[in-house]
Amino acid sequence: MILKNPRLKKLLIKHLKDILGFLVSEGISFSILCDISKTHFQPSLPENIAKDIEDLTLFVLAGYTFESIAFESFGMSFEAGFGVQNFGSLVSIEYDGIVQILLQDSHLLQEISLFVNITNPKLYDKLEDTKEESEGLEHSFLALTSNPDNFHLLNKKQ
Repeated sequence: MILKNPRLKKLLIKHLKDILGFLVSEGISFSILCDISKTHFQPSLPENIAKDIEDLTLFVLAGYTFESIAFESFGMSFEAGFGVQNFGSLVSIEYDGIVQILLQDSHLLQEISLFVNITNPKLYDKLEDTKEESEGLEHSFLALTSNPDNFHLLNKKQ
């Protein structure tokens, strides 16, 4: 299955690093949607805060949080405050735990996705390796047959 292909994953991680580096070097604030299982907090978050964090969590990297961004070989880190008491913690995220990079567009008043890590399984409810090839053929066949001009391709010549 292409979504589990290690070469694709490596390519996406390289692209992710390039985009992150560009945004930081240009001083552009952004948000990242992260797989929390690949995210670490130092010090650990108090239970009353940690219990509210979802499997996919959005971090807004602006202001001091943006200024504290550091890139490591394993991933990136930044300082952030959590909860009403603004509990401070160093957040470390493995590169393959960054699922999406979003940029706020002030002209369109919406977030724009700059990057999506399609290899992260948290994006999909069910991935069935055995069906991929047959589904691909089925989609191709449906596309072919949906155009009446292609019917002549389906008739056998004798």
